[in-house]
Amino acid sequence: MKHTVKVRLLVALCAGLAGSPLAFADGKPAELTVSAKQYKQYFKDASNEFNVPVELLQSIAYAETRWHPHVPKGRLKKNGDPEVEVESHHGMPISYGIMGLRNDAHFGQSLVQGAALLRVTPEQAASDTRTNIRAAAALLAQHGARKNKAFPIEDWEGAVARYSGIPQPEIAQIYSYEVLTAIRQGRRSDKFEIDQKHVEMEKAYGKDKLKKLSARRITVETGTPDPKISAPDFLDTPNKK
Repeated sequence: MKHTVKVRLLVALCAGLAGSPLAFADGKPAELTVSAKQYKQYFKDASNEFNVPVELLQSIAYAETRWHPHVPKGRLKKNGDPEVEVESHHGMPISYGIMGLRNDAHFGQSLVQGAALLRVTPEQAASDTRTNIRAAAALLAQHGARKNKAFPIEDWEGAVARYSGIPQPEIAQIYSYEVLTAIRQGRRSDKFEIDQKHVEMEKAYGKDKLKKLSARRITVETGTPDPKISAPDFLDTPNKK
């Protein structure tokens, strides 16, 4: 039962990551809101400071919060930013800030770890959007093991999977796949923008795993400490000798 609950939490974290490819109304891009423009500058600054791809920061923020900073219920700052009050729901722990940093037993302590890298308090990393983005960038740089923003996006897959806090590698790849796909396709509305960039998806996942991740339906095992994913519409074939 414990493992089943944990798998449900992992699936819930991945739910809602997929979005529509880059699309413009009447062929013209929507004007970004004042807040979104400010966030884009924060992403750019953090990218330069920690030498990580700006597209990764944009896409992770999209996957986690759609660029709407999360604040714990009862602490809404009312400062004009498009913040969202969050609380634990059906056992799903809350996340913090625009980058969805974590501080729980299920997905880890990325909030505390990111704050430590910046030498700020967890409260600062949770409540200040610029600091929240910098903490996420610092974590990605650490997870990237000496990679920098000159490296191809697909080389960052492992760092993105680790950032998710999902301990099961197969499930963490669902998360990283959606983050990388958003970059490959591009995303845009008046509230967020992910710069479109080429990503070698097969290099990141391998041919067979990519077929599963890109399938129309994905099944996740329950009741096991190391759940696996499968795609009902994709049949594994044995390697030919």
